[in-house]
Amino acid sequence: MKPLCPLPPPVAGLAPPLRACDPWLVVSADARRAALSEAAVRLLELPDAHAELPATIQTVLGQADGDFVLSLDGADGARFLSVALGPDPDARLGAGTRLAVLHDASGLIRLQRALADSEGRLQAILGAAMDAIIAMDEAGRITLWNAAAERLFGWRADEVRGRDLHETLAGTAERARFLAHAGRWTRGGTSPVFGQILRLPAHRRDGTALDIELSLGAFRRHGHWQALGIVRDVSARVAAELELQVTGTRLQQALEGGNITYWDWDVSTGSLVLGPRYFSMLGYPDDAFPHTAESFRQLVHPDDRPQVEAALKAVLTGQTAEFACDFRLRAADGTDRWATGQGKVTARDAAGRPLRVIGTHRDIHAFHESEAALQRQLAETLRLHRELEEAQVQLVQSEKMAAIGQLAAGVAHEMNTPLGFVKSNVGTLQTYISPLLEVITALMAATDGLPGGAALADARARAAALDLDFLRQDLPDLFAETRDGIVRVQRIVADLKDFSHVDSATWAHADLHRGLDSTLNILHNDIKHRIQVIRDYGDLPLLWCRPSQLNQVFLNLLANAAQAIADRGTITVRTRADARHVTVDIADTGCGIAPEHLPRIFDAFFTTKPVGKGTGLGLSISGDIVRKHGGHLEVSSRPGLGSTFRIVLPVQVPDAPPPEKVFPP
Repeated sequence: MKPLCPLPPPVAGLAPPLRACDPWLVVSADARRAALSEAAVRLLELPDAHAELPATIQTVLGQADGDFVLSLDGADGARFLSVALGPDPDARLGAGTRLAVLHDASGLIRLQRALADSEGRLQAILGAAMDAIIAMDEAGRITLWNAAAERLFGWRADEVRGRDLHETLAGTAERARFLAHAGRWTRGGTSPVFGQILRLPAHRRDGTALDIELSLGAFRRHGHWQALGIVRDVSARVAAELELQVTGTRLQQALEGGNITYWDWDVSTGSLVLGPRYFSMLGYPDDAFPHTAESFRQLVHPDDRPQVEAALKAVLTGQTAEFACDFRLRAADGTDRWATGQGKVTARDAAGRPLRVIGTHRDIHAFHESEAALQRQLAETLRLHRELEEAQVQLVQSEKMAAIGQLAAGVAHEMNTPLGFVKSNVGTLQTYISPLLEVITALMAATDGLPGGAALADARARAAALDLDFLRQDLPDLFAETRDGIVRVQRIVADLKDFSHVDSATWAHADLHRGLDSTLNILHNDIKHRIQVIRDYGDLPLLWCRPSQLNQVFLNLLANAAQAIADRGTITVRTRADARHVTVDIADTGCGIAPEHLPRIFDAFFTTKPVGKGTGLGLSISGDIVRKHGGHLEVSSRPGLGSTFRIVLPVQVPDAPPPEKVFPP
């Protein structure tokens, strides 16, 4: 047992209003005497309600003056109890007594710790990133600002979180350019600028200007879209490019000393004058190919030739003032290296036809490699975020199903004993009643006509009022109906226990037919008056699986099938097996699924039900469970005719289960 610990904000107020079945205890003013509920005895693992409270608990209750959390060491690990402490309104143990209501908050605190660990990993990734990573919500307010962003712009994260992004980074003159790229991403999470590299001017906190390159994407958080941007300072490159544009024409003959080469194209003859670096930057020996426009064309990657030719045509025809294009060139080692080309028409004839174009080629392969790495980093960040959301959903769903299973198993266990002795007592009572009726009949016959005074006359009158002949005929029917009702209750209890499978949370051999029958019995009350269930069971082997998880899949699919049938219809459950696979088909005659929705039905949070009628997690979680069993989930549907979901499970679980797929109707 551990001492008092601080109460986390999410746990505060968890203790519910006092009920007879709640765990509670009343503590005297000296904290030595206590009255406990049976639930509190079990929760504190005391021998009985008269046992003395452990000294540590007495000390904590004596010192506490409000709500707190108590940490206890149990057989299965640490447990956390939230305690709501206040005065006892009934003063059960005299003046100054206090009432403590207990609540097991272990699951919530463990969940908080797991979420904190996940958040820590995400923060470590953001902190390790060399580029600034910034996110904003639909209103343009900053929600994420990593350490690299602090270094780049001079603002601390706590200073900018909640500020308008455009007002923070852009000056008055540049703000319109920032806003022009907003698009419509807040509606659907997409924008034409997503996946592109945007170059924009920005300002640091101290007012100094810089140029940035921005790569944008979007993600959903708490039901709302947020934009995520990876920002890089390209001020030096922008300045260099500006200098190149200003002095390029005058310094074309002086560029051979750098990683830039020049070219001079005689348009009329097609010949090229190439700088010496043109060959070495691609790994070729000098004069490895003819100095012609066609030889240059053959060096350009086939996929890039159309855009290079289009850019050249635009500058030759006067549509643009300058040729500018990025493309790949084939190097001597067979690889493709990125280069950027720039050029201008320097001579035209009297008719305006181009005669000469002079330009440069610059090796930008390293830049494109860095850009690709940046895109991969963004994709990895988004993937980790999705995994974090999926892990959170799975954790919440797992805790919920575990609680439901524990409740079902507890109810089944508690009902078995009283049902057993009720059934036994009814049988015994039936054996007692028949001899008693015979004795009464015999006594009536034996005393018939005998004088017996007032007492005998009264007994005869009471026997006549009982209508022994009717009782002799009606009692067997009453006992038969009672036994049938008890058997039906026992069957429901057994189905609850089979469905919960609390003892089968691990892998075990299970009978799928038993799980299907239990699930159908659980849903019987919802479907009995309007849906006919057809069981077409084949011969299935015992399957190595997690029974409780497969029962959850059966429940999700059967509940969806029942909801798809508006009035009356049929649900067919068909099972088959071969040497390698077991298949379970659940088919309904409901409304079916629209073709445009089929590719998305296994996505988390996707649902076609009205708001408040579904979470969109049932099929996603079912698909995950089946994949973890080495199988896959298939669907076939026709609008207006119904749907069929097929669970395909291997007899032997493989290491790499396949994904879901849609099979033809």
